[in-house]
Amino acid sequence: MADVILTGASRGIGHALALALAERHGDRLVLVARDRARLDALVTAIKQKGGHAIAVPGDLSSLAEARALGQRLVEVVTPGATLIHNAGLWPAKRVLTPEGLESAFVVNHLAPLVMQRALLDAERLRRIMVVSAGLILKGHFDAARTPTGEDFSGIRTYCTTKLCFALAMRDISAANPALDVVVLHPGVVRTDLGARTGPVGWLLSLVKRGWEAPEVCAARLARILARERWSPAGEARWLVEEDEQPWPAVAESDVTRRAVRETTDRLLASA
Repeated sequence: MADVILTGASRGIGHALALALAERHGDRLVLVARDRARLDALVTAIKQKGGHAIAVPGDLSSLAEARALGQRLVEVVTPGATLIHNAGLWPAKRVLTPEGLESAFVVNHLAPLVMQRALLDAERLRRIMVVSAGLILKGHFDAARTPTGEDFSGIRTYCTTKLCFALAMRDISAANPALDVVVLHPGVVRTDLGARTGPVGWLLSLVKRGWEAPEVCAARLARILARERWSPAGEARWLVEEDEQPWPAVAESDVTRRAVRETTDRLLASA
């Protein structure tokens, strides 16, 4: 029985994907989210469908919490596991973490790297899927300002932090050729990600009515997970929904890739 670790499992795409994967009785789902009650309810629903699942509550809102989560996962996950990075944050305002870093930069980029580092060091992982966003093409990384959110934008910050993690995962795949890594845009999905209050929130809720349901996206991701391999050794391919596409130009920029790499390495040196 292979383990499938799924972050952000308590709601949206993650919740729908967990239920879709419950029917793959050969896998055990290791469900990660902050809300223990919602995770426990999901585990029960999966077991009722004949699936196997355990809950591992964890928080990616700080590097210390991410490190502790990684250690908890090492204790329960067996070698040959698949990790699905699905948790994410689209912030409405600039918020700093205990480390003095912008919250989305941590949740969407640094903390997943810290969490997965323990799993890589313990040789638990065989495959990594990153549920990213097509909006990475709008990202713009500023090494001096992005980590602390001095360039915060209600839209651009989400794009940039997702771009940073995508670039980091390209480096991870190059450094770990035995891993099979894919980064993908999952589709335009009706979830509460990026929810806002007031008139903007009301307008956004109207727009979202035309977007696809999480269950449709989950079925697509399940099909991709069923593929024998996603990317050549040492590479991470970019998918738009189910189709491989060239990486966006910003993700091919040597200047941007080097700036993200050097900044990430510096910030994680003592994490």
